[in-house]
Amino acid sequence: MTPSTQVRIGKESRQENRIVPGARRWNLRKMFSCKFSRSTATAVLVCVLSLQSSGIAGDWDYMDDRSTPQKLLQSYYYAISNRLYVQAYSYFSKEFAPKDFEQWAKGYSDTKTVTVRFGPTEPNPGAGQIYWALPVAVSAEQVDGTSKVFVGCYQIHMTNIGMQTAPPYQPMGINSATLKETKEPFDKAAPGKCASD
Repeated sequence: MTPSTQVRIGKESRQENRIVPGARRWNLRKMFSCKFSRSTATAVLVCVLSLQSSGIAGDWDYMDDRSTPQKLLQSYYYAISNRLYVQAYSYFSKEFAPKDFEQWAKGYSDTKTVTVRFGPTEPNPGAGQIYWALPVAVSAEQVDGTSKVFVGCYQIHMTNIGMQTAPPYQPMGINSATLKETKEPFDKAAPGKCASD
């Protein structure tokens, strides 16, 4: 059993995470350079992508990690905190994603920053599948400055990677979430119970 861990996801100001459209165009011009090279037989367009450009390095901020159930949910809430709803939606297992993407995304429109605390979990393997029941406590800071606290459980699934022999690869994903709002302050709210507890 691992101890409870807590992670704050997102920055104080969402503007710090955003790339200003004008700056993005400038960055792309700076990091991408093309020129013609003539040989005896043909002219070739050679393009070079410079990853050492100071433009993108300072502006780009990204998180996408499915290596553990905890990292998966950190990435999920990172995307929510930064209004990257398509990225967040991608963390659901294919068969378990909410049917109406627009309605689901609208449910997070007032969420500014998320802090999540995890309870202990262990993999539950069976017939080529691996499941985790991950207890969580979640604090969702709203755009109006108020916060809501939820406790509950995420059900995480992954097909055993050794059993995946044909594309497309199926990564770890969220099968379901059972969250309930609580009046307890976040620092006192324990991660919720999972059905198997």
